[in-house]
Amino acid sequence: MEEPTYSTIEFSNPYENRPYVISNMIVSSDGNTLFTDQDSTGLGSNIDRRLMGELRFHADAVINGAETLRIAGSSSLIRSEDLVQSRLLNNKPAHPLACVVTNSGNLPLENRFFTSKEFESLVFLDESNTQTKFDELSPHCKEVISMPKKNRAEFLLHYLYENYDVDIALLEGGPMINGIFFENNLIDEHFVTISPQIFIPSEPFTSIRPTESCRIMHQDLKLISVQTSEHTGEIFTRYKNSSLIEKFD
Repeated sequence: MEEPTYSTIEFSNPYENRPYVISNMIVSSDGNTLFTDQDSTGLGSNIDRRLMGELRFHADAVINGAETLRIAGSSSLIRSEDLVQSRLLNNKPAHPLACVVTNSGNLPLENRFFTSKEFESLVFLDESNTQTKFDELSPHCKEVISMPKKNRAEFLLHYLYENYDVDIALLEGGPMINGIFFENNLIDEHFVTISPQIFIPSEPFTSIRPTESCRIMHQDLKLISVQTSEHTGEIFTRYKNSSLIEKFD
């Protein structure tokens, strides 16, 4: 059996005002997700982490929520030198933009998201913060963008599209930022790894968590592909958002 791969996928952006959005998540066999620090294996195997890098290879920007940055140490690094060289040959930066969305701006400035010289980072900070907070973060990243409370997912995507020529955006979580994009029907494709593990958290912890104002609680998906690993027992699925497929058919 061939090893699973995402490197040969071809994405195209049909939109004229925002990037094409793909999400990547991993869940246990009973549907839960798990936050771990960057040095922990968590639910995913080395194969799953390789596939995450292959999705980053296709992306112009990687988007995370602040909690994911604080707990898991977010970045947009691509570990494969072959993939990095392929991006450079196609006149792309070695690594995608790294983006974080935060309400409070309380972020770990010692994290590689801010300290790495290998990629550029953007902070989307809620507009209600003081100028002091914007000034505090600005020296540590390429740009701090004031983000409105309403329609923030649309704002973020439009900003990336208009100011950074982002055609493909990769959403890596966590659950809250996934929920914001989900409820606004802004995720075009879902890549979901199913781990052959069961764990029982103190409360259900799914990969998409609705916000208090969420009105969309259901979305039909079209299965595009299923790959498996005999070595790890993982299942790697790719789905497209059925409503957005119909829009462009």
